Amino acid sequence: MGHFRWPRLRRSGTVAGVETDVAMTTVRIASTSGAVRVIAEDRADVDVPDSSTFSVDESVMTVSAGSRRALVRVPIGTDLVVGTTSGRVEVSGPVGSLAVTTMSGRVSVEAARSVDIRSTSGRIEVGSATGSCRVSTRSGRVVVGSCGEAHLTSASGRISLEVADGPVHAHCVSGRIDVAVSSAQDVEAETVSGRISVRLPAGVRPWIVARRDDAQPESDRYDCVVTARSVNGRIDVVSA
Repeated sequence: MGHFRWPRLRRSGTVAGVETDVAMTTVRIASTSGAVRVIAEDRADVDVPDSSTFSVDESVMTVSAGSRRALVRVPIGTDLVVGTTSGRVEVSGPVGSLAVTTMSGRVSVEAARSVDIRSTSGRIEVGSATGSCRVSTRSGRVVVGSCGEAHLTSASGRISLEVADGPVHAHCVSGRIDVAVSSAQDVEAETVSGRISVRLPAGVRPWIVARRDDAQPESDRYDCVVTARSVNGRIDVVSA
């Protein structure tokens, strides 16, 4: 592994040719077909593979991994941008803002401040995001533990959201949708073929919209609006 000091970059105790006095806050990782694993831990430097190349532009480090597997270690709270053609992406430990773009390959995230994942195919798992969670995939299951506001889309694949602290937007063409909120938050869930289950906290009074011509809610009588539409599937909205 190559060893780079943070914010100064060094390899094996010698200057790697690039130094900066500006504390870097973002690491960008580019890969073609190799798996990418990022570990955020209590450290003040960045470790990248010897086989990778890197560059620094102000507060951003860019790591090019090519087709080889990349294991990158970063400080806790680092913002990450990961782009792959194919290959699994795994992020362990708490990171800052995370953006992932991949054509195919499973994506798993343990914890982040915010998440934005775009994929063509492959299962996507997010443990927790304290802020917004945006996931879009054409084919693949989407599983989210907890987040703030959620925007989840899958053309073909089930969507599961254990709990959200903000508004929820979940859409799929073919697949079941299961979502829950921790308070009186608006929920919009739509699928062409599949069951929809929306769970609200006890005592929350929802206005349920099942058809596009349903009347607008009376704001003084309802706590939130739940829009749940399925062409071919059961709809359950429960408060418990």
